[in-house]
Amino acid sequence: MRIDMWLDTCDPWSYLGLRHLRTAMDAFDHGDEIEVYLHAYLLDPDLDAPIDKPRVVALVESGAATLEEVREADERMRSLGAREGVRFDFDSLVIAPTSRAHRVIAAAHDADIDTDTVAGPDSLHLKVAEAIMRSHFEMGLDVSHPEVLIGCAQDIGMPGQLAALAIEDEEWASRVYSDYQMAMHMGVTSVPTYVLDAQFLVDGHQTVTAFSNILATAWDNARKDHA
Repeated sequence: MRIDMWLDTCDPWSYLGLRHLRTAMDAFDHGDEIEVYLHAYLLDPDLDAPIDKPRVVALVESGAATLEEVREADERMRSLGAREGVRFDFDSLVIAPTSRAHRVIAAAHDADIDTDTVAGPDSLHLKVAEAIMRSHFEMGLDVSHPEVLIGCAQDIGMPGQLAALAIEDEEWASRVYSDYQMAMHMGVTSVPTYVLDAQFLVDGHQTVTAFSNILATAWDNARKDHA
């Protein structure tokens, strides 16, 4: 079974969504037979450099939200994360472009293809994406910085030279843009969004329990289609 997931590394719902999906796959009897393909979605495609001011100030000044709305949303995410051992540190968070992060994630997927480790919840692809988002949301690091991204890659066993190549090579930049354009063509307007076996679209926040049910249903339907 194949799952295509559109996400952005600066989106807290994408971070929780990836963690929930991996947890559900790990507990699913056929989780090692599921291939997840992560696709880039750029929530702020025009951002080309880190913003040198506190996140809450930048959000309020841009008109994206009021101070009260930011605080309410942050508190909700902190509460959700705390239940699962995720410590969202929104006060230290750096607003930065995400294209480079997506390039490294795409390169990790290429590495999985080379080593035939695409399937299952512990592919390099998925672990790199989660490591990058952890650095962004929990450690206050600038994940547009090459050294941070290379460090994230090396921490989970991805060759640092591959991450460095992905950051600079236009091939991966083009793939990130193509993923984003594909999302636009499909009408994807928010993340995370999931497509299972090119048939079933699921969007928005899903709990581990919800994912467990979704995986079981999609797996059964796939078996019926091939019966």
